[in-house]
Amino acid sequence: MTADEIGHRLVAFIQESLVPDDVELEVDETTPLLVSGLLDSLRTARLLNFIRRELGVPVPAAKLDPDNFKDVATIVALIRELEPAKIG
Repeated sequence: MTADEIGHRLVAFIQESLVPDDVELEVDETTPLLVSGLLDSLRTARLLNFIRRELGVPVPAAKLDPDNFKDVATIVALIRELEPAKIG
């Protein structure tokens, strides 16, 4: 999966599952997720579950640093770093 594909999947998940219905927010790869208050502890747990389940990349506790979750682009970089090496 390319970085663009990961980014699109994350943006879609965040927009559909994490943005409250009563909030007018259009998420893109540069939307500040922490500064905007969009990611709280519960939503972060849901996001981590999506990354593990849907993208196949578990995020270890050592990487649960706010700097790694500033925006979708930063999360994509983290996922690319953690992805198992592709053989083939």
